[in-house]
Amino acid sequence: MAEQLVGDRVALEPELVATRRALHQQPELAFAEHRTAELVADRLRQIGLEPRTGVGGTGVIVDIGGGRPGPTLLLRADMDALPLEEKPGRSYGSQVSGRMHACGHDAHTSALLGVASLLAPRADSLAGRVRLLFQPAEEVGAGALAVIGDGALDGVDEAIGAHVLSPAPFGVVGIRAGDFMVGADLFELAVMGGGGHSGMPHEARDAVFAAAQLVSALQSIVSRETSTAEVLTLTIASIEGGTAANVIAGTVTLRGTLRWLDPSVRDRALARVEDIAAGVCAALRVTHELRLPATMPVLRCHERPTALLSQAAESARASVVDPGVFPASEDFANIADRVPTGFIMVGAGGEGYGMHHAPDFDIDERAIGLTTEILARAALTRLDGEGSAPGPG
Repeated sequence: MAEQLVGDRVALEPELVATRRALHQQPELAFAEHRTAELVADRLRQIGLEPRTGVGGTGVIVDIGGGRPGPTLLLRADMDALPLEEKPGRSYGSQVSGRMHACGHDAHTSALLGVASLLAPRADSLAGRVRLLFQPAEEVGAGALAVIGDGALDGVDEAIGAHVLSPAPFGVVGIRAGDFMVGADLFELAVMGGGGHSGMPHEARDAVFAAAQLVSALQSIVSRETSTAEVLTLTIASIEGGTAANVIAGTVTLRGTLRWLDPSVRDRALARVEDIAAGVCAALRVTHELRLPATMPVLRCHERPTALLSQAAESARASVVDPGVFPASEDFANIADRVPTGFIMVGAGGEGYGMHHAPDFDIDERAIGLTTEILARAALTRLDGEGSAPGPG
């Protein structure tokens, strides 16, 4: 079966690349993945499966197997894109202004469709079932909770996921048990002043000036209040406010992320964001409001599904490495908080492929087929009739 799986994956690869490129050209933002979800559901129906749509808003779920007793293994891919303008020049570049698949979710969706194609003909061999989850809204940290609330984890015993990684070369796969990716809070800090005439700033309460002071002052939380032995990153990624050169804005909103490994460090940092905002704003005669639209916990992987993925990656001729704790975050961590979980980072580039969330991001598309094979191998091993996988539970 192993050799047949390799051959089937190789035969699939042109379709996987074509699917990824079609998705790349039509990126959709969080909870608006309607066209993407429709493509996914149509492809699943074409291979004889019966998907459930509208899960958590725009998600898609399909189960494979279940004819014989055994565990349920969930495999997940995310579908949403980013509000970003792609660097021009690619034949398959985004055709939607201001939107881009700049993190590889198009590749993940294509790879999981590949898994469906590989597993559907093998459904009778599964002792248990595989649940494929095409999840919306990962980038805003809300999609996993939405699909969980809509029953995506009902009956699930374990879960595995994958993410392409453009800085790592093709053929390298990062796997580790324990802490894998940091937790994150997405925050919005609104600064409210009185606005006014740009020629008479003394008559205004200037939200722009106060926001500018906050951008600098908040950095002291990491640089002056946090030990170098602790993991903490605070980034202001967006500043929004004002409409004209001669009108002092009444409101400015800072948006950013706080990333952490230790929840106590996180709690202390959030308290200091509030303290510093209150002090700066009071001094400059403006007010503030701190909001947390989403929180993603630390992604912690369990021994058994991690060993399962490691074995599958080695069988797929990948070079398995422990990358250490990765400084980005994943709302797949909300799934890992509820069921034993494994996760992999699949090398998809190296020099010249662009960084994630950047306008020149791209991938080595061979990583799509490799991801498909690893996930399919893991599922077939886990549901091999013994209901077992390597390593302790």
